[in-house]
Amino acid sequence: MASRPDPRAGRRLLAAWLVAIFALSALHDPRWLAGAGLAAVLLFHRGLWRTLGRTLRSVVPVTVGLSAASMGWNRLVTGDWPPLQPFQALALRAAVIGFLTFAVLDRLALLPALAPFPALTRLLVVTLAQIHALRLLSTESLQGLRSRLPRRPGPLDLLRGAGGITAMLFTLATRNARDISDAMRSRGF
Repeated sequence: MASRPDPRAGRRLLAAWLVAIFALSALHDPRWLAGAGLAAVLLFHRGLWRTLGRTLRSVVPVTVGLSAASMGWNRLVTGDWPPLQPFQALALRAAVIGFLTFAVLDRLALLPALAPFPALTRLLVVTLAQIHALRLLSTESLQGLRSRLPRRPGPLDLLRGAGGITAMLFTLATRNARDISDAMRSRGF
């Protein structure tokens, strides 16, 4: 049976992650960011394919999509294509930060590592509860669309239903945050 991660080692890993994130945020040259990504891959090689897969599924599509939309908007407004390097740096920075975050989260028990910091523990609990609630709502709204349509819902169907879903997301997030806050206050946090 595997031993439990040491909370002190987890705190050190979290502190190193925080320093690395701030350092990566200051880098603008894609070559330096690629080097940092290679260093991260070499440092966190255990579980590499799983971490890369999580990064490619969750971070890269959003970053590339937002970069493409921003480039298109720039082209529409100015009439010229913007330089590619800032967008490359943005996408690479987000991918490296995402990879580091997933790799660090796989190597520590977050709640025991944050136990000496009650404010951070509260923030983590509220954040995780919000993520869970939003995931449930998005899953249920997609299932609702599937049950109402005779065909599989396409992007246009999702956009049409986005207004109601977004309003419901904000309502649910507000109610969920209030419930969690009340529950944590009643437990002495």
